[in-house]
Amino acid sequence: MALLAFALMGAGCGSIGVDPASDGYKALEAGEYAKARDYFWAMYSKNPDDPFVELNLAVAYDGLGRMDLAEPFYRQVLDNGRNIAAPATRNADNKNKTLADIACTDLRRDLQDLANC
Repeated sequence: MALLAFALMGAGCGSIGVDPASDGYKALEAGEYAKARDYFWAMYSKNPDDPFVELNLAVAYDGLGRMDLAEPFYRQVLDNGRNIAAPATRNADNKNKTLADIACTDLRRDLQDLANC
């Protein structure tokens, strides 16, 4: 499974964004999705409207094969990440995309029945 949003990094400014050297990103890069889920879940509980956290939590659940749990977070990113560009990502296909674009791509790939996001 190719996770398109893999290791999406926040800008690191203000309350939105995640430190790219965080344990959550390291866990995603290592394929340790349960560890990444735990890390991003703790962040999400403190700031449930951070689209960077939502997207990475969705990716962690997606990596665990739990699309039923990933989908609601992807859908939150469709709203919360609509006009936020991904400042850095490990996936070249995501360069110059918004967080919502990335979430939409992942939803279409995994659900295969979405006409539009």
